[in-house]
Amino acid sequence: MLTHHRAPSRGRISIVAALVVLAGCSSEPADAPSPSVPITTSAAPERTATYAERQQAVIAVQNGDGLVAAAGAVWVKTDDGRVVRIDPATNRFSGAIKVDTTSDEDQYCQGIGADRTSLWSCATGDDGVGVAQLDPNSRKIVRRVAVGKVFDQLALPVTARGVWVLTANGTTATVVDPATGGVTSYPLGARCLQLTAQGDRVVATSSTEGKVVALDATSGAVVGNISLPAPRLAALAGADLWIDTDDGLTRLTRELAVQTVYRDLRAGSGGDLVGTADAVWVRAPDGTITKVDPATGQLVERITPDQPLTGGSLLVAFGSIWTTSSDDGTLTRLRLTA
Repeated sequence: MLTHHRAPSRGRISIVAALVVLAGCSSEPADAPSPSVPITTSAAPERTATYAERQQAVIAVQNGDGLVAAAGAVWVKTDDGRVVRIDPATNRFSGAIKVDTTSDEDQYCQGIGADRTSLWSCATGDDGVGVAQLDPNSRKIVRRVAVGKVFDQLALPVTARGVWVLTANGTTATVVDPATGGVTSYPLGARCLQLTAQGDRVVATSSTEGKVVALDATSGAVVGNISLPAPRLAALAGADLWIDTDDGLTRLTRELAVQTVYRDLRAGSGGDLVGTADAVWVRAPDGTITKVDPATGQLVERITPDQPLTGGSLLVAFGSIWTTSSDDGTLTRLRLTA
């Protein structure tokens, strides 16, 4: 079984990033102010449940990691270079697409996303790490784009312009046009490892430099940045930006002003952070899942596995919660409500 590489600090690009300090450009906006913030010192949920109470299925997916919903199915990016289709009607494996073509079995990458018509996956070839555009209906590769993607960028977010990828060792954000495969890159002024996007915002995080950088999704211009302790995964949900940091889950405005820090709530290097229309979901490294209501800021529910899981990703789709456990070789489906 392949070694799991969810932790940004353990990926090959991440190791390089820890050794390099990249000076910001003088033309960038100044760091956002750090106002006094309300601190949530106790992250006690309103209710609790166990996996056993919610479990709908446990599906065998070897080396499964990133998750996305598209074309009526759940798709899993595996660390051995496949995109696996799971039929939510039957909870069964229903096909796979091989996306990694490198002759070196140790050269694989992470990352999956979807737009309205295509799947997007990281794809490692002998020419380096790129992305593959996939047709979910024919389950064929439409094109490969050799962009030099950051090895351990976990999500491939999409805006109206296309799919966003960290390139040039994380110092640029590159948008890939789904119609042509053409690319346009924008400097970040920091070496970043993760991306999220929604509407007119793209947000990059650098756990090694302690930086969060916000871009205008239309122009690619940097519109703000802020220093936070080891910011990892980020999600745009409701009107705000949510970031997993060493201090805990941190809620910011889209202008990067800190609002709340949930001290006891972290995704960590083996977990995940997901924003949906009405909730923020945090998956801890052991598989514990916490739901936060962005309207009230309250922790609504915590779902605990009966046995700790290994690192993995999270998806909320088809009326269920889905989470991978890469080293366990499982994809678990849980009911969304009791």
